[in-house]
Amino acid sequence: MHNIRYSGNALFEIFCFLLVFFISLRMFDGNGTGWKHIVNSDGRGYYAYLPSLILCGDPTFRKGVEMESRFLGIPDYKPSYIVNVDGHPVNKYFSGEALLLLPFFLLGLLLSFLSGVPADGYNFCFQVSIGLGALFYAMAGLIFLSKILLHFRIRPAIASVLLPAILLGTNLLYYTIWQPTMSHLYSFFAINGLIFYALAAIKTWNLRSALPTGLFLGIVILIRPTNVLVLLLLPFLAGDMATFTAFFKSLWQRKSVSMLFFLVLFVLVSIQPFLWFLQTGKMFIWSYDNEGFLFSRPEISNVLFSFRKGLFIYTPLILLSWSGLAFLAFTSRTRFFSMLFFIAISTYTISIWWNWYYGDSFGLRAFIDYYGIYCLLLAVAINALPGKHALPVVMAIILPLVFLNLFQTWQYTHNIIQPNSMNRAKYCFIFMRADSAHINGLGGNLELPEFTVDRDKPTLVLQNDFESAPNYWNNISFRQSPRSYSPCHAGYLDSLNQFGPGLVLPADQLGKLPSRFFVEGEVMVWDSAIGASNAALVVLSMDSINLRKSYWQGFRLNDIPEKKMKYWRKCRFSLTLPEIVNRNGILKIYIWNPGRKPILIDDFKLSFYRVMDR
Repeated sequence: MHNIRYSGNALFEIFCFLLVFFISLRMFDGNGTGWKHIVNSDGRGYYAYLPSLILCGDPTFRKGVEMESRFLGIPDYKPSYIVNVDGHPVNKYFSGEALLLLPFFLLGLLLSFLSGVPADGYNFCFQVSIGLGALFYAMAGLIFLSKILLHFRIRPAIASVLLPAILLGTNLLYYTIWQPTMSHLYSFFAINGLIFYALAAIKTWNLRSALPTGLFLGIVILIRPTNVLVLLLLPFLAGDMATFTAFFKSLWQRKSVSMLFFLVLFVLVSIQPFLWFLQTGKMFIWSYDNEGFLFSRPEISNVLFSFRKGLFIYTPLILLSWSGLAFLAFTSRTRFFSMLFFIAISTYTISIWWNWYYGDSFGLRAFIDYYGIYCLLLAVAINALPGKHALPVVMAIILPLVFLNLFQTWQYTHNIIQPNSMNRAKYCFIFMRADSAHINGLGGNLELPEFTVDRDKPTLVLQNDFESAPNYWNNISFRQSPRSYSPCHAGYLDSLNQFGPGLVLPADQLGKLPSRFFVEGEVMVWDSAIGASNAALVVLSMDSINLRKSYWQGFRLNDIPEKKMKYWRKCRFSLTLPEIVNRNGILKIYIWNPGRKPILIDDFKLSFYRVMDR
C-alpha cells in the first residue's frame, strides 16, 4: 500500500499538471483558437473513422472529408490520409486509435447536443473531448507503468522520479499536448496495459488474466501492427526459461481459457479487415499506397544518432535507459537476451521505414510506443544500485535531461528547431538558444525522396554553369567575373538584381502529367561580405499548378547564418513538389536575394525524379 500511495501521489500531480497545461494551451492560447488544432496533422486520419462512420455512416469517407473541409475552410481539401486502392478511397491509417477515442467522441456528441451546436465532428465540443481523451490515455499508460514497476519491486522513491521523468523528459509530453491525435500515445498506453496483464497471465493463466491480455494485444495490433514485436519480451517478463516454458504449457492445458483469449484477439484484429472490406470489397490490402519498408537499407545509425531526428540526440533519457542492459547482462541471461533481442528487432523495424525520420516531428516519434519498456529497463537498473546516495546521484543525471527535453520542446513549438531538416551545424547553432533572433533562424530544406522514387533514373537533369544560355534557364543577371567558380562567368545578385538566374521550365517538358516530382538542387554560392547571402531564398513557384491554385515555396538558402565571406561553398536542397496538373504551367526555380548585398552563384544543377504510382 505504501508503494501504491507513493507513486499515486506522483501520478496525481502529473495529471494536475497535464490538465492545467492542456486547458491553458488549448483554450486560452492563440487568441482562444488553440482548440481548433487538437485534431491535426496525421491525427486527422486516425480520427476520421469516427465522424465518417458514426455521424455519416459512410465508409468511403467522402461525407466525412466534406465536414472536415468545411471546418478547415478549404473548399478543395484533399486529405493525405485518403489513398486510392484499386479505384477505391481508403483511409491508410489503422483504426485502433479511433476505437480507443470512441467514448470521448460520444462525449463530444452529447455536449454538442446539450449546447445546441451542430454535430459536425470537429466543433469545440469534439475537439476538447478528444484532447481530454489523450490526457486520459496518457495517465492510464502511466498508471499501468506504475503497476508494472510495483510488480518488479521498484522502490517507491525511484518510481516517483521515473514516472514524471518519462513524461517530461521525452517527447511523450509533446505528443500528449501538441499532437494528441497521433497514434504513439495510444500505443504507449496499450503496450503498458498488455505488459501489465501479460505479467498476470504468465503467473496464472485464467480468464481474469487471459481476457484482458487478449484485449490489449488486439488493441496494440489494431493501432500499429508492427508493435506486435512486444511479444518478444515474454521471456523477460517471465524472468527465466522455466517460468516461460510453464506458461506455454498452461496455454495448452487450459484450452478453454486459451480459446477465449484467441477469440477476443481475433474479434479485435478483425475490425480492420472488416473496414477494408467495406471500403474496397477486399479483406486484406496494403493501405500505405506508395509507401513501404526498405528491408536491405536500415538507417539504424541515423535513427539513433542523427542530428536530424536521432533518438539519443533529442531524447537522451532513453540512452540512459538502454544502459540497463549492462545490469541485466550480469543478473539474468534470459532477461538480458530477451530485452536485447527486442531492442534490436524493434529498432531495425523502425529504421527500415522508407522515411526513417517519420516526417515532420519532434524527435524520433516512432519510439514513443516503447517508452514504458525503456522506463522499466532504467528502473530495474537504478533499483539495483547500492547505497542511500544512489537515487540523488541518478536524479542529478535525470533532472538535466528533463530540463533539456522541456527546453527543446519549447524550441520546437517556437520554430527554433526545424521539423524535418536539422543537421549537426543547425543543432549546434540553436543549442540552448532562446532569443528571438533564433526563431525561424534556420534555412535549408532536405527532404527524403518518396518510396517509389528511383534515384538511378532521373526524369530530367538541368545544369547551368552560366557560360552560355542553356535551354530553360533565364540568365538575366550573369557576367564575366574573375571570382567565378567555373570557368569565367557567374550569376550576380545585388540591389539591382534581386532575382538571380534560374530555371523557367514548361511543365510539359517533364513528361506525363498529372504527376508529382522529387527535386534535388545544388548551387555554388560566394558572399562579397559577411552575411551577404543570409537573407537569400530558394524559390519554387508555378501559377495554376493544379488548374485551381498557384504554388509558391521559399526557404533560406543557408542552413545557418553564414559568418565567412569570399569563398565558394555548395548549398543543397531537396523536396517533393505538389502534383502538377497544368501542362501549360511554367515551373520556376531561382535564388531571390531580398537582402540586396552582392553575392555570386555558379554551377546551378537541378535533378527531377518522377514519383511513381505502384
